[in-house]
This record gives sequence, structure tokens and C-alpha cells, in this order.
Amino acid sequence: MKKGGRYAFALILLAALSVATWGCSVWLRIYDNPGIANSSPLPQASNPNQEKNITNILLLGLDQSRADTIMVMSVNEDAGKVSLISIPRDARVEIPGRGQDKLNHVMGYKDGIMQMKSTLEGLLGVPLQHYVFTNFEGFASLVDILGGVEVDVPRRMVHLSVKNPINLRAGKQLLSGEQALQYVRFRSDAEGDFGRMRRQQEFLKLVSAELLRPRTLLKLPRLLEEAATHIRTDMSLQQLLAFSRRAAKLNLEEVVTVTLPGQGININSVSYVRLDKAVLQETVRRYLLWQEDDISPTSSQQ
Repeated sequence: MKKGGRYAFALILLAALSVATWGCSVWLRIYDNPGIANSSPLPQASNPNQEKNITNILLLGLDQSRADTIMVMSVNEDAGKVSLISIPRDARVEIPGRGQDKLNHVMGYKDGIMQMKSTLEGLLGVPLQHYVFTNFEGFASLVDILGGVEVDVPRRMVHLSVKNPINLRAGKQLLSGEQALQYVRFRSDAEGDFGRMRRQQEFLKLVSAELLRPRTLLKLPRLLEEAATHIRTDMSLQQLLAFSRRAAKLNLEEVVTVTLPGQGININSVSYVRLDKAVLQETVRRYLLWQEDDISPTSSQQ
């Protein structure tokens, strides 16, 4: 090999090692190892489809110490299918060692992420292999780095609030990070929290599509640095890379989105959502256990 070729090879190798080292440093900052879970978790239901290659991932969006967005993504690699299940933040659920409480309170407890994982595993009866969570500040920053996300806002959205005001016009428009937060937070209409969850699902798919565009590659360093600041996950580096490769192959138009319905109730002057157990069981069967038959779906598929 000529001297110039050796120099070029050395530079390429050095660059590759630098990128790998930088990538590892990003992962070390987002990796979350909470240790041993809650000492008295709810027992997991046995999975009759253990032979299937299914990965369930808990996705959380945090507003301070509470979970404002709660979703479970299920990836069925054998069938090439993905589902996204939204769970009402006000759902009244059984929390390991604490009894009945509102779901979005769980992250405020000690070992909050593991408490949330155990609570949802008990509610759904399926294992959640991994989790990813972020705060709303990070969410807004990521959208801004992407240059905004185009959204067709279905109606005028206004909510007068000193802390989190919302003021969006109707129609297709490019939303900044702050405007995107307003869009996914809005629930001051007839749909209430259920409309908010549906919009969160839609926006997540829009952001995912934007992340997969070739033009986003140049923004990757800033996106990863921002992710390292605001996102946490228990996935190992190998698992994260493998999942990223699978995600890049997904057809986002075919992702099944489901919002668990429920009834508003009031207990001791506190408002909750009582989940519809029949729909919950059918949703788990079809979109987490991936058991298909001729029964018509009863879930609120969007």
C-alpha cells in the first residue's frame, strides 16, 4: 500500500473509531440501570405465545415527576407487525405494595420506573422487556432540531393557562417544539384525554417518519446529544442498535394504534378512569399476544 493510501486508511479508521466512541458515550448517558425492581411486584401472567418473537417496550413522556404520556409498543418480528397501545394516565390501577391509585402518580414513587413497569405488567398480563422515557423539555428540543414537524391541526386549539397555555390555529402547518407540546397536551374538547392520546399516537408516527428521512442524517449528532440529555432507556447498546435497524424497516402507515377506553369516575373527590376490562383483554390478546382469529376487534383502533 502506498504511503498516501496508508494515511487515508488511518484517517478513515480514526474517524470510524471516533464515531464509535462518541456513539458509546451517548449510550452511556442514556442508559438507565435501576437495579432490582420493586420487592413485591404483581405476578406476570404466563404468555401462551412465548415461541413468538415479540418485544414489548414501555414508552413514557414525563411532565415533572408524573407520566403524562403512557404507551406500550409491541413489535411482532415474526409477523412484521407493530402496535402502539395508549393507556389513560388517569386509569385507576393496582400498584404493587400500594393498592389502587392513579396510573400517572406511579413515577413519583421511589423506584418509579420499575414501579410503573410492574404495575403495567400486572394490568396487561404480559412482560415488558424494555422501557424508554423522556421529559417534555427534551421532546420539544428534538422537534426543534428536526426543524419542526408538519401537522394538520384538525381544529382551533385554545386553552388559557398561566403554566401551559395552548393557542394553535386549525390547518396544515409546521409546528415548532413548543407548538408540538401544545398539540399533544390539548384536551379541552369533547374528546378530552382520549383525543389527546390519539393525537399523541399520530404525532409520534409523524416524528418517526421525519427521523427516518435521509435529510435527518446530517442532524444526527445534535439529535443524539439532545437524546443523551433527556432520554433514558434500559436497552443495552447492542439491543438499541438492533432495535434501530428494525425500526428503520417499519412501514409506519401499518402500525396499529389503539387507545384503551374507560369511564370517568370520582372517588373521594378525585377523578379517575375505570378501564373497560373486556376491551382491555381483547386488546392484549390481539395486539400484545398477537393472537389472530375471526373475532371482530372490539378495541378502539384508530
